[in-house]
Amino acid sequence: MPALPLALALVAAFAPAGLDLEWQAPEGCPPAAEVAAATSKLLGRPLDPGGPAERVRARARVVREPRGFRLDLELQSPAGSERRSLRDRRCQVLADAAAEIVATAVDPSLAAGVPPALPPESDGTWPEEPAPSDINQSTLQSASAPAPPPAPAPAPAAAPAPVAADDPLAAPLAAHARADDPLDGPTPPPAPAPPPDPWRASLRLASVFDQGSLSGPTGGFAVALGVMRRRFRVELGAAGLAPRETRPDPTLAAGARLSLWTATLRACGVAGIRPRLELVGCGGLEAGALLGAGLGVEGARTRAQPWFAVVVGPELAVPLTRGVAVTLGADAVVPVVRPLFVLDGVGPVFRANPAAFRAVLGVQLRIP
Repeated sequence: MPALPLALALVAAFAPAGLDLEWQAPEGCPPAAEVAAATSKLLGRPLDPGGPAERVRARARVVREPRGFRLDLELQSPAGSERRSLRDRRCQVLADAAAEIVATAVDPSLAAGVPPALPPESDGTWPEEPAPSDINQSTLQSASAPAPPPAPAPAPAAAPAPVAADDPLAAPLAAHARADDPLDGPTPPPAPAPPPDPWRASLRLASVFDQGSLSGPTGGFAVALGVMRRRFRVELGAAGLAPRETRPDPTLAAGARLSLWTATLRACGVAGIRPRLELVGCGGLEAGALLGAGLGVEGARTRAQPWFAVVVGPELAVPLTRGVAVTLGADAVVPVVRPLFVLDGVGPVFRANPAAFRAVLGVQLRIP
């Protein structure tokens, strides 16, 4: 009976073989015992080493890659040798796939559901397409299905109908099309270059009204030399306040005549509000001497006390021409040292105030 030898051959071909499994994987991947247990579960029996002729030798090695893991699997079975490479973001997926492949090699009747081999890449890098997150039956079926036939190419667009030469609308339409084409229009002019901002010299003469630096309101003058640009200025100036008399007791003649002479270094930032109006913010240091001369006492002398103060305040500048501007400023003066004058036999005559106010009106010459 020819059917009996054929059946015996099929039984021998699909008879379960023994297994010799070698598993190497980085930390965090399933160990060899777990892979062997999964293989045994798929086979439905404990693993049997089997005889040398029917033993399946499986050598699996998992390596970590920048975007996941790669499984390199070598199989040696009575049917021959086979090598496979699989990739996935999770090592557990590769361990399950290795168990299925090894179980199928041991028992060929489990061939359904085993993923196909993927060609290994020589450079060890990932392909440009995103790797699948899992290996399942639907993925394998879609990968093995033949590609659908390409869609037919779309028919070329019909060329526009020619316009007759004697059509009265042809010329206006053509002219309108040329006028609307941005490529045929005139080239816009380039943006104008910013105006130059050279360094300029300045000379300022000003009158000063002061309240608080001396014993009462007084006036004075100021002169300043500086350099300037459109948004920045630096000035070095000198100022003097007219003398002011003070007496601790108005009924007595004893008192002092006070005057102040200073030098100031200040820096300013300029914001142009309008073409003919500039808003300036300034800050600087003032140093000088507060002079006091005794009055109404014998042997009165003139003494000088050091003067140091911080000066800050806004200023408005109105350029009349390129070289002339009118300035109006208001400064707050805060003495760092408050001088004290004392008359023998009378006592304290004057002590500088904690703060003073000044209004400055001047004319500024700008060169060139």
